[in-house]
Amino acid sequence: MTTTGSAGPQSMRFALHEVLSGMLATTEAEDFSDDPARLASMFADLSGRFTLFAPLSVGVDAGAVSSALQSLEQKNVLTHADGRYTLTELGRSNCVGSKRTLFNQGDREQLEEAARTFDAL
Repeated sequence: MTTTGSAGPQSMRFALHEVLSGMLATTEAEDFSDDPARLASMFADLSGRFTLFAPLSVGVDAGAVSSALQSLEQKNVLTHADGRYTLTELGRSNCVGSKRTLFNQGDREQLEEAARTFDAL
């Protein structure tokens, strides 16, 4: 079941910004496009491939992705300029720490595989 919270859709276990943060902990990319529709499409694809993302199968709209990105920007995980989000050094460190404490080993493996999809965007 997915509900809408202040940081976007939320599964029974994790909010969208938490899952995104977990992916950012592993991604090789330093920056990425700020196109929320493209990112929403990626999450829809991931929901069919990984159980961690399955609660998102009911749909993730571009507004929810924008909200999750803004949440990470407010926490100084990301900076935003010129149509790109950039992962800050401190932000990556925070994402890695959160990934270790928030997610179990199986979830972390899924996040690592999902990060490869994210890097391919």
